[in-house]
Amino acid sequence: MRLTNKMGLPEAIVRAVSNDDYTKGDADISVTEMLMPAWMRQLRLKHWDDIEEDVSERVWSLQGSAMHVVLERAAIQDDVLAETTLYMEAGGWKIKGQADNVSLSKAELCDFKNTTVWKVNGGRVPIEWVQQTNVYRRMLQVEKGLQINSIAVIAILRDWSKREARRRADYPQAQAVLIDIPLWSGEEADRFIAERVRHHQDPNPPPCTEEEIWAKPAKYAVMKKGRQSALRLFDLRFEAEALARNTPGGYVEERAGEAPRCQDYCSVSQFCSKWAADPRNRSKETFSAGDLFDAQV
Repeated sequence: MRLTNKMGLPEAIVRAVSNDDYTKGDADISVTEMLMPAWMRQLRLKHWDDIEEDVSERVWSLQGSAMHVVLERAAIQDDVLAETTLYMEAGGWKIKGQADNVSLSKAELCDFKNTTVWKVNGGRVPIEWVQQTNVYRRMLQVEKGLQINSIAVIAILRDWSKREARRRADYPQAQAVLIDIPLWSGEEADRFIAERVRHHQDPNPPPCTEEEIWAKPAKYAVMKKGRQSALRLFDLRFEAEALARNTPGGYVEERAGEAPRCQDYCSVSQFCSKWAADPRNRSKETFSAGDLFDAQV
């Protein structure tokens, strides 16, 4: 992968982003890679030397790394394990992960995320956080013999607004949010890990699913002549047409579906045959995967 600096950011930022010393070592796959679509990961491996990513796309990742350094420094206690590297075998592969913060006295695993309000708005618990932290919990059980009774994600919301918090009751009321994560049984975790490893061991994995590309379906907007904004949005055309017929000057405008991951958050979309043929691919631009995952391993 080649780093560019098209925005002309200061050299100190360039060096900080470039000096990422993370490595899987002798592991076959990291937990983050394991959670990635197998099709995407294989394209990344195949085209690694051809991928370009701009330094500006890694600024949020850099902030997340800095946050972890500070939190690791603050966690120097006898009963806390901070930034603990973990390994586990599954399907003949060695998996590497890293648990942010483990309280031995509380039997609690905490994971820190530098993320956006959108991720947690309305009480959402992103499924990838559930998967990642439960894999870490299982690795702690298998490798360290530790029984973890609770998991929490501490989400630091980089785009949080005090004004929005005052205005909306459904908006996060603080810039740091604690989210309880549901626990999997050991059997559930083992099945999930084995399945993900099988996906990545497949030499010809299927292309990413609609769920994996965060697909948004087409919408049908009921418009009115002389008005710029839609009167109402519908998932089904016939419902939109029914309202338009009963609206003086009304008409239906189709708003195409989207594939946000392919459009904005995949560094290998330019090499993807499925995306090349996808009618949602209108920009033909190449984007960075810098914000795809909130954790590094």
